[in-house]
Amino acid sequence: MMNPKSLVIPFFTILTISSCEPTLIKNTETKSVSNLEAISLKITDKTWKITLINSESITSNPTDFYLKLNSSTSSFESKAGCNQIIGKFQLKDNYISFSNSVSTKMYCFETMKLEDAFLSILSNTSKYVVIDSTKFILLKDDMVVAQFELEK
Repeated sequence: MMNPKSLVIPFFTILTISSCEPTLIKNTETKSVSNLEAISLKITDKTWKITLINSESITSNPTDFYLKLNSSTSSFESKAGCNQIIGKFQLKDNYISFSNSVSTKMYCFETMKLEDAFLSILSNTSKYVVIDSTKFILLKDDMVVAQFELEK
């Protein structure tokens, strides 16, 4: 069986080469910011559309796939298909964790796999990387598991 870590370089190579796909990361350069508060302010108190869950690009209506992180209450609100998801989040260093997540339980045939995958992502602590002021990604074991773009 192939070691998942051996897939990291080919995965990022494919992401970089796939510049014709608008929802994938076009610039993998990250900016190092030593001030954690500056990093966390970049992703909180904004509405982010979910553009990638695991390896699947999301091109649906942004109102059906979004994430909001409220810094004053450390709570989040999200939707990854048809169900509302709420809970708490915590930022520490370059890691984000989600807790006390609850969601509505409507069955939506078209989006259930994506929604289940997103809930799984939220149940694990992930590293986040700010790509620029309009994009950030979540990593699990050095693999991109979700990508977000600033909603305009």
